[in-house]
Amino acid sequence: MAKKTLESVIQIADSIAHLANLDREFQCIYLDPPFDLGRTFKYSAVLDGPEFKDTWDGDEYAVWLAQLLAQCKKVLAKDGTLFLHMSAGQSLIPEMVLNKHFPKVEKIFWQKAHGKNTVKKKLGAVVDIIFMASGNNRKFNLVYVPLDDYYLENSYTQKDDRGFYALGAIKHDKTRKGHFYTVTNPKTGDTYDVPYGWRFPEEEMLRMIAEDRIHFPKMKKATLYKKLYKHENKGKPLSDMWTDIHYITRTDQDKRYYPTQKPFKLLRRIIAISSDPGDWVLDPCAGSGTTGAAALSLGRHTYMIDINKDAEPIIEERLGKARDDGVIPIEEDVNNDNSKKKSKKSKKTKPGPGQSTLF
Repeated sequence: MAKKTLESVIQIADSIAHLANLDREFQCIYLDPPFDLGRTFKYSAVLDGPEFKDTWDGDEYAVWLAQLLAQCKKVLAKDGTLFLHMSAGQSLIPEMVLNKHFPKVEKIFWQKAHGKNTVKKKLGAVVDIIFMASGNNRKFNLVYVPLDDYYLENSYTQKDDRGFYALGAIKHDKTRKGHFYTVTNPKTGDTYDVPYGWRFPEEEMLRMIAEDRIHFPKMKKATLYKKLYKHENKGKPLSDMWTDIHYITRTDQDKRYYPTQKPFKLLRRIIAISSDPGDWVLDPCAGSGTTGAAALSLGRHTYMIDINKDAEPIIEERLGKARDDGVIPIEEDVNNDNSKKKSKKSKKTKPGPGQSTLF
């Protein structure tokens, strides 16, 4: 999709009132609301500069958040997903409110930073929770993240005519039962049985044997493995623990425009797993406009709402830069991770013959 065909909307308004009259459907909604921290956030160190307050009385915060989520749900597509970003310490109220509105509420744990040197009388707060709320039939795109350099260097130790490969387990253990049948090595006639069954149906096993994708050991009583080829590896399927994206710092290439700004790469990942090119993405607390910039970079339309007029020029700048940069494939995030630098070789013990390091 060409970048110039993408639409972007910026509204400086109260999100609850605006969404109540909005006739539009969104595939992905990212909500990074105030956290009820009892603080005033400044855009800069200038005493009289722009600021916004995150201070509430009594149950005002819970009431406001419930009203906002109700309006967001109204404009969310049936197969859409709402992400609510919250600090771990303030997550109780958002989780309770979300459970009243959505049948499926999951948690993503984002390790935004390493340990802090400034804390003395409490544990360092290094984790945010990103709630992922939806109906039972949501759109979901599987995203892969790079494997650890140690595994890439030391797991693919076997080689055949197809290439280097690692060994993946294909039998079940005693905690679960699989498919029961006898496997025969077509070259030697040796047979293999396992007490708790194989992970794959017999038809699939026969197909893999015919394609030479099963590793038959030289020793008859050794275990069979599936061949996992290095050149076919997509990475590791994304889990609910995100440790590879760090918070914005003054030296980060992801320039800080806003005091509570979240990383560009974090928003790209959220949008990528929940929407497709051409879908609409909404951020009702737009702040720095990172959601909109990430959406445009992935070929999505974007709708930004913020009540603070001081945010408007920041959002306009971010969206303008995103349009100029053009659509960026999600794979580029993975490539950038791998190209930054090679990590030092691990001192861990190298896996022995026939030992799987991936499963």
